[in-house]
Amino acid sequence: MSADVRKRGIELLAAGQAQAAVDLMVAGAKAGDAGALYELALWHVYGTPVARDFTIARALFERAGQAGHAEGAATHAVFVAMGAGGPADWPTARTLVEKAAQTDPDAARQATLIAAMDLKPDGTPAVLAPPEILSASPHVAVARALLTPDEGKHVAKLSQPRLTPSVVVDPRTGRQSPHPIRTSEGTVLGPIQQDLVTHALNLRFAAITGTGVRQGEPLSVLRYAPGQQYRLHHDCLPGEPNQRILTLIAYLNDDYAGGATGFPKNAIEFRGQAGDALIFANTLPDGRADERNRHAGLPVTQGEKWVATRWIRARDFDPWGMYRG
Repeated sequence: MSADVRKRGIELLAAGQAQAAVDLMVAGAKAGDAGALYELALWHVYGTPVARDFTIARALFERAGQAGHAEGAATHAVFVAMGAGGPADWPTARTLVEKAAQTDPDAARQATLIAAMDLKPDGTPAVLAPPEILSASPHVAVARALLTPDEGKHVAKLSQPRLTPSVVVDPRTGRQSPHPIRTSEGTVLGPIQQDLVTHALNLRFAAITGTGVRQGEPLSVLRYAPGQQYRLHHDCLPGEPNQRILTLIAYLNDDYAGGATGFPKNAIEFRGQAGDALIFANTLPDGRADERNRHAGLPVTQGEKWVATRWIRARDFDPWGMYRG
């Protein structure tokens, strides 16, 4: 029944019958239909065809999870951890995942990975080794073994079904589009796509860079096949008032050849081991782009290279923009 109600509601919405779709989904949600609860929650995140309301979405994701919807349960835990639609509460979020782990293999994998992390009560890392400085000016550093191999594999596995050809931002229009400068495949793990492990890693990335977790864009995951690369570029966005001040690139695997990250003006070519994270500044103290940190993802010659990139802004970043209807 659940799949039928959700499917019919989506079909009505696609056909331009928004009110009929909403009526059907609301009725299904009131009846406790898991799929309807989940889809209606998503609509309240998108802000269409109903008003955007994270408080309502959080409650609907919770009810969907209680009705047996695994994705609903996972997203509810993320909402609780992030503080979306209510207070942030890491211990409760962790308990939710541990409860879901009793019946859901994906939640069980999350619970195992989180149990192995040395965390404070708020989910931030208890201890981190300081990064190794590769270049003081411009700033380039590496945090060795910031992720475990299992954490890297988890992020790659979570991302794989969502991969699409990578895009770049057109400096004239600000729009994203494919471009031969970037020939990888990738995806973005926003609040709906990520899980509690991803959120814990984002907290770790914030801690190692000395920034707030809300400054980071959603995690961007890339896969490079042989011959694929990201030609020389800069991570700053043209005309952006809330600029990308830092980049963190976490290497999720190391069983490939080629694929180093090169900084030609610094004479640096870095090829991370699985779990290493490269951290570098994109801007000067006055906010202008630091052209010395133009860099390239050099061509992979054998195997597949997986990386996860966290672009960190000067101020808090809205991760929900990707869901606007």
